[in-house]
Amino acid sequence: MDFLTIGEICRLLEVKPHVLRYWEQEFEIVNPRKDRGGKRQYTKNDVNILFRIKHLLHDEKFTIDGAKQKLWTELSQDNVDVKASVHALRETLVNLSIKIDEMKDK
Repeated sequence: MDFLTIGEICRLLEVKPHVLRYWEQEFEIVNPRKDRGGKRQYTKNDVNILFRIKHLLHDEKFTIDGAKQKLWTELSQDNVDVKASVHALRETLVNLSIKIDEMKDK
């Protein structure tokens, strides 16, 4: 898996390192792993979340608390959608399994 450094993220987002560190403190979801030397290693998912945070704060003018709430709402909704999709898929697979068993019995 490829990781980005704090410097690379700062260049992508056009923010200073102290801003990223602050966002890490404020937004629990931003939690880059650290290497043995303690240097931050950001994943693609971290980058996507950081871009969203920057957009909420800078473009949409949310407060930190407002951006936290909006982000958690969005992530919760995504999670609900995934759970619903998994549930529907499971139901479909169970129905297919029943049909296969019925066909074997004929």
